[in-house]
Amino acid sequence: MEPVIKNFDGNKNPLLGPADGVSTYVMLYVQHKPGTSSPDHVHPWEHQAFITEGAGVLTVEGKQYPVKAGDAVLVPGGVRHQFTNTGDVMMSRVTVNPIESVGKE
Repeated sequence: MEPVIKNFDGNKNPLLGPADGVSTYVMLYVQHKPGTSSPDHVHPWEHQAFITEGAGVLTVEGKQYPVKAGDAVLVPGGVRHQFTNTGDVMMSRVTVNPIESVGKE
């Protein structure tokens, strides 16, 4: 099997998913402009995020945790959560979700 290499430019999430031959996890690339956030949401699966640039807060069940470039984050399954960019530059993250998350978030 050949590797799959995709640039986020011109592609939508999941960046790597079932159409690419992924069998276990999907990869997303998410950018938050200053002052914006992900939806406040809950899903049953845990997921991981790596902050590639910027800074902000991860809110889990109402409690805020500061995050910044270089931070690896584990968000437990079944908890209400949201990423918010509190800085003045783009906050970007790579998120890895289990395959069952596709089409359910």
